[in-house]
Amino acid sequence: MKIGRKSLLAAATAFVFGLTASAATAEASDKASLRLNFLLSGVHTIFFYGKAAGAYTSEGIDLDIGEGQGSVRTVQTVATGGDTFGLADGGSVIAGATRGAAVVSVMGILNKSPYGISFRADAGVKSIKDVEGKLIAVTAGEASFALLPALWQITGVDAGKIRTLNVDGAGKIVAVLQKRVDGLLAGLENQVVVLDQKGLDQKVFSFAELGLNTEGLTILVSKATLDGKPDLVARFVRATRKSIELSRANPDKAVAATMAEKPQADADLLKAQLLASLALLESPDSKGHTLGYMAPSDWARTLDLMKKYQDVSTDMQTTAFYTNVFVEK
Repeated sequence: MKIGRKSLLAAATAFVFGLTASAATAEASDKASLRLNFLLSGVHTIFFYGKAAGAYTSEGIDLDIGEGQGSVRTVQTVATGGDTFGLADGGSVIAGATRGAAVVSVMGILNKSPYGISFRADAGVKSIKDVEGKLIAVTAGEASFALLPALWQITGVDAGKIRTLNVDGAGKIVAVLQKRVDGLLAGLENQVVVLDQKGLDQKVFSFAELGLNTEGLTILVSKATLDGKPDLVARFVRATRKSIELSRANPDKAVAATMAEKPQADADLLKAQLLASLALLESPDSKGHTLGYMAPSDWARTLDLMKKYQDVSTDMQTTAFYTNVFVEK
């Protein structure tokens, strides 16, 4: 087939125009960073997959993703402008905001609390009342430890009959595997998955299913970004919702996209953690709402518990810590 000169000129013009348009789009993209709550875990594959699949670039966002050193540090980094967006649990957002960090959660990722307690199956714990007399491995400073008094109260467990062993995060898993303790405070999407992969038969109790749901992982921004760049926040929320939907439909692709960025990671563990995380997207009170919606009751419960058990003193209302305006658009 012979192609005329005019056709070649038209094609070349179209090609140059396309390059120009692409360059203009790239120049128009907003550079933004997301600080994760901790080191790489399955829930984080949502963001790496969204980035690889173009969910963020299609919203005009050039996104950089960085691992974190705990939710508290992430809240501080976002508040001071070190990162545009952050991933942190609701309790850390409240704690930071009541201490002067000008941050707001704009989307729920894990609205169902990931807090749990896992016991070795051979420890003889069949119901929550059976924890009396057992030894539980905990780590000083972990948020779920501060909530144990509330858990014992609502479940009728005698707190005076509970024994705890304070060890570091990695040490908790070792202590359970070596049978030095009966159980441990464990993230449903983290230590529970790790122990399962190590072949441990477990009896797991979810805080949320026992009636103590607190707001889990959320996307937060500084108030400066919220006020100055609301369109950027809206686009980021849309892109993240798309990323969740993609990950839910293609968990293997989500893991593959993450492994391309973090080849040293354990693919099987990431997938298992991702699947566990996807089961925590909705809390009992947020079911039936738009993906990412945060239930006011979950925030109210979190604040009340922190006032009672974590020495948080504030007159701030729960609406000061979060907004659903971007997920309800």
